[in-house]
Amino acid sequence: MQSLPKPQFAHWLIEQLETGQYKGLSYVGHGKFRVPWKHNSRKDCNDEDGKIFKAWAVASGKINDFPNDKARWKTNFRCALNNLRGRFRKIEDNSKSDDPHKVYEIINPGSLQMQNSQEDSDPDIYSSPQTDPAQFNPQQPSMNDLEISIFYRRREMFKTVVLNCPQLQLHYPQETQGIQSAICFPSTEDLIDHKQIHYTNRILDSIQRGLTLEVQQSGIFAYRQGSCHVFASTSDAMVAQPNPQKLPLNTPVQLLSFENYLHELRMFKENNGHSPEYTINMCFGEKFPDGRALERKLIVVKVVPLICRYFHEQAQVDGASSLHSSDVSLQTSHNSLMELITSAFGLPTMEELSALKYFLHYHVYKG
Repeated sequence: MQSLPKPQFAHWLIEQLETGQYKGLSYVGHGKFRVPWKHNSRKDCNDEDGKIFKAWAVASGKINDFPNDKARWKTNFRCALNNLRGRFRKIEDNSKSDDPHKVYEIINPGSLQMQNSQEDSDPDIYSSPQTDPAQFNPQQPSMNDLEISIFYRRREMFKTVVLNCPQLQLHYPQETQGIQSAICFPSTEDLIDHKQIHYTNRILDSIQRGLTLEVQQSGIFAYRQGSCHVFASTSDAMVAQPNPQKLPLNTPVQLLSFENYLHELRMFKENNGHSPEYTINMCFGEKFPDGRALERKLIVVKVVPLICRYFHEQAQVDGASSLHSSDVSLQTSHNSLMELITSAFGLPTMEELSALKYFLHYHVYKG
């Protein structure tokens, strides 16, 4: 049975407002509405408080990915709402009051330029859009197309694609004016571990204006503006480095060289090198790499230039591989690949060859 297409979030939310069937979701004036925002850990939280979040999980198809995870329903809803800053603007945050809710203003689509997403292309928060290869050849992205993912330890809190964006600011909560696009780090309200919440909030409070990413012809650069230390690497290996790259304050630093990437890609296509590294991992508030798994870090931002992923995947389609015979030692059910071949084709085993050698030595040459 063919699934229904995912609705546009902006139109869908307006429709839900007009039904009046969700507790706490209602208009509070001309062009303004409130959304219930009760934390899941509260004792008085019930199914009615999260009904709107579950409804969007169902409408967006994400209910199949996390059918019983109320926190993920809420995150899915919040990310969709925050990504439509050209349509909705948060004007009040009363999530910690006795009547927890947030108030948003509906913006005239023609009055402000759409920033992180378009109304007609509501981004998929948790996965890349899937297309039918039989219908489309993949379209080549531009140099300024970036995929941004934010993780709090192992949990993916936010994921989006920013298109044609030469400058992008990551901040919490102070935003710099004049930047084309900005992403605010998610709050910790949906986390459960109290220690994780405490230490994550300490890092978030120090991020402030955070840093700005800039795509240039030579590569991707970062400009740290907040007091929070940031460590960056294109490797997620656990091997500790004596001097990991810490981004200095108010100084542009190159995180990815397109020239180096093209060299690695060329070697990869010629089967003379490993896959090119182009995912930028940025660890906020903790040193990296330091021998600990990246998934254990409190705040990690992954930046993927889509044009680099595109050419890497094209190279793989053309047959490029970083797998070499020197790297392979196949073992299956305690039998080596050669043992499986000899067994299948009836060739003599090593033991049989040794016995034959022993027989020839004593019965032929000695005779």
